[in-house]
Amino acid sequence: MEIHVDGWSANIRFSSAHFIPKLGKCSRIHGHDYGVKIRLHGEKVKGILIDFTDLKKAMRDAISELDHKLLIPGNSSEAVYKVENGEVEVRYEDKRIVAVERDVHVCDVEVTSSEELSYYVGRKIAMNLGSRPNLTAMEVSIEEGPGQGSFVEIDLNE
Repeated sequence: MEIHVDGWSANIRFSSAHFIPKLGKCSRIHGHDYGVKIRLHGEKVKGILIDFTDLKKAMRDAISELDHKLLIPGNSSEAVYKVENGEVEVRYEDKRIVAVERDVHVCDVEVTSSEELSYYVGRKIAMNLGSRPNLTAMEVSIEEGPGQGSFVEIDLNE
């Protein structure tokens, strides 16, 4: 059994700025309106896989810290950042970006691509769902606009 939630239709979206070092024009700071999609797999219990309210809350909670922030790749070998005196300084290529700390979110990723963000958000959704033995896997997509994104599959039995 599987259920789907389309974040564009269900208003599970966020807007953020990011950059991807050494990727042409994507190395410049730019932004997207992102939508989250999910396919959740498992076995029904008492006729349902999961209450949609619980699933959508887990999805919204997973992206809330990303909304209207500059996303910094915390595991990048290309972009080095430091936090000091309430500011975040990022250096990569010939660039230096300084932003107020509260306007930044450091993600546990190598780059802030939709591929990496799909996995990052997917792990957070899985944590927010907690232990539910009937759920086996999920596919999460972060789209950089409707119809353009990447899916990652996450095994919920790990």
